[in-house]
Amino acid sequence: MLQQRLRRPPRQDEMALGLREWWNARQRRPGEGFDQPSYALLVSSLFSSPASIIPGGVAGILTPFLCWVSTGLALFEMLTIVVALIVLLRLATFVSYRRSDHSRDGYEETRRWDRDYFLGATAFSAVLGYSCYAALTHTDDPAAHITSVASTIAIASGYVSRNAGRPKFVAVQLLTFCVPMAIGLIQAHNVYYQYIGYFAFLYVAANIAITNSLHRNLLALSDATKQSKALASALHSQNLTLDAALNTMIHGLAMFDRDLKLAVSNAPHLALYGLPETLSLPGTPISAIARFLVERQVVAAGQLRDLREALAEVQATQQTTSREIQTRNGRVLVVTFAPAAEDGVLMSTEDATERKATEARIEQMARFDELTGLANRFEYNRSIADAFGRLERTGESFALLYVDLDGFKQVNDSLGHDIGDRVLMETAERLRGAIRGSDQLARFGGDEFLLILPAANHSVVTAIAQRMIDAMTPAFALDNKTVYVTASIGIAMAPADGANPADLLRHADTALYKAKAAGRNTLMFFNPTMAEEMLERHEIEVDLRKACEDGSLELFYQPIIDLRSGEVVSREALMRWRHPTRGMVPAGQFIPIAEQSGLIATIGDWAIRQACKDAASWETHVGVSVNISPLQFREPRRIIEAVKLALLTSSLPSHRLTLEVTESLLIEDNKTTLGVINELRTLGVTFALDDFGTGYSSLAYLSTYPFAQVKIDQSFTRTVNSSEASKAIIEAVCQLARRLSMNVVVEGIETEQQRIAVQLLGAQRAQGYLFGKPAPLAALAEKGRHVA
Repeated sequence: MLQQRLRRPPRQDEMALGLREWWNARQRRPGEGFDQPSYALLVSSLFSSPASIIPGGVAGILTPFLCWVSTGLALFEMLTIVVALIVLLRLATFVSYRRSDHSRDGYEETRRWDRDYFLGATAFSAVLGYSCYAALTHTDDPAAHITSVASTIAIASGYVSRNAGRPKFVAVQLLTFCVPMAIGLIQAHNVYYQYIGYFAFLYVAANIAITNSLHRNLLALSDATKQSKALASALHSQNLTLDAALNTMIHGLAMFDRDLKLAVSNAPHLALYGLPETLSLPGTPISAIARFLVERQVVAAGQLRDLREALAEVQATQQTTSREIQTRNGRVLVVTFAPAAEDGVLMSTEDATERKATEARIEQMARFDELTGLANRFEYNRSIADAFGRLERTGESFALLYVDLDGFKQVNDSLGHDIGDRVLMETAERLRGAIRGSDQLARFGGDEFLLILPAANHSVVTAIAQRMIDAMTPAFALDNKTVYVTASIGIAMAPADGANPADLLRHADTALYKAKAAGRNTLMFFNPTMAEEMLERHEIEVDLRKACEDGSLELFYQPIIDLRSGEVVSREALMRWRHPTRGMVPAGQFIPIAEQSGLIATIGDWAIRQACKDAASWETHVGVSVNISPLQFREPRRIIEAVKLALLTSSLPSHRLTLEVTESLLIEDNKTTLGVINELRTLGVTFALDDFGTGYSSLAYLSTYPFAQVKIDQSFTRTVNSSEASKAIIEAVCQLARRLSMNVVVEGIETEQQRIAVQLLGAQRAQGYLFGKPAPLAALAEKGRHVA
């Protein structure tokens, strides 16, 4: 490396090289580790003092000139001219170097300046060395001797200080300058001159050593300069990195010293508080920042006092603390004060606006129903717990209302969930408008709502519940569709009806069940009798599940006869349950429980299967009728597959199977119902409309649905001989059915007079105790085709 080579003292063989050989040896290109900046710095030191060239040059010119004046020899006149020319060329080189920009000089440019300086200085030294030699050997003039030797020693000393950056230059120049002088002194006849001549070699060696020492110091200074620049660059880089890191932070950051004067802050800190650049300067007191925030109303005075208290707390306890403030523009800032080094304080500010808004949305979603905006089940649990807490503290009673929508499922299934959701949203608005501001309404799930009425007596609860029912009475007009949804309400009073949330909710649910059973669209208060009934219902449900598993259900059959011939044309399958302790349980008691518990599909599948199996053993002209619950049509594929499987396994011709449906099914979901009916009719199965004349009876059903048979409810049969209205209805239905190619079956015939009356009104078929009571398969008479 050039720097290492420059530091090493010159060897004797290098000093002995001739000027040309030495310089040629210097022309080799540097290696990979060459230190160009150091080389350029050393070359620059040669040209660092152009003013020193002028006195040295003048002294160099005067030396041969004074010898010429003293001796009159023409040789010194010529030498004076040569030295003057060399001095002028060197001055021109200096001026050219000083006027040039060397910041981008490469090795070639630097070497050229190095060479020009070396050649000029060496030529100058050689000419003056020869002049001194000539003065000592060609003249005996003491003035010439003194002038030459004194000038040589003085100029040689100047080489050491000016050219220390290039010690090899100094060595060459001293040798070319002082060796001729030394030789001239040794060749003189004066013994003292000879001593001085030998001493000159010591002088040269000493000056070379001094030059090397100065060179090492210069290199050390160069290294120190580079290290200083490197440190400064690294520090600058670190400062830039720190500034970038601080200013790209999400949070605002400010550090204050022990006197609460600003030490450093970042850009987010200024932006969050709207501070000007003048308040971001180090040394700014925190009081000035606080005054700005209050004057510009960025923060309120009360919030500022809170921040000052937090700041004092940190300084006193050296513990981190936080405060939350809201700025004038609505931003929520979380300010954290933490102890810093040397009793300072670090202030961190988080813009928590979005986070707080997100937390609020999450809390809203966790506590409130997204669709209706009402409290959800979680929030209800909290509210009911609070209500019981108040009850325990103050004795304040309250009521719990369990609200369920009547007919909502049919709306949701037939018109779609979008319409269903809109019904729920409007329901929430209607219910909200019917209650008081202090009442707490929640959506419990699906179409169920819960209402907590604090400090309410029986009459107030009744009035509010009735307002809710009345609010649901008007039709819902949605997308050109008119929807009717009513509400049933079960009510439980605390603490009389429940000492804890679970009991109170269960009893309100029991009251709701009774309200539904009472005809819907009504309210019902809980009473202990209901609990007993519900308990019994639960026991029946448990036993019914076992009955479905152990096969204790059975079918009874009641004949349907042709009124003209008196022959049995079909038998209606009626479900019976022989309970081990309760005895024979009526279908009217356990079928509703089966429907509400979800067992009806399993029981219905079994009934179709068993009826087809039993009917397959009857006379080939006798069919079988099986009642189908509307709930079975909610699983259309299941009922279709159940019928197919029953016909297949029993080998019963499909035309002998009649499925009886009620009008309530047609009201619930006519589209799905019609689809199931049509698909089963393609198999040959026929359908009958059961209990016609009850509920929402409509003659339109007879023309809309492909029924093969209509069964008139027994309520008309009972009064057929005493009521003209009953006669008119039976006659009208018979005439319409005849036009539509349908059979009419009149139910509930118990007397011969009733049989004659309905037959005269146009009925083709009849069913009732007059012709036979429901009986198990084994009890059917083998010859039971005719009724005596």
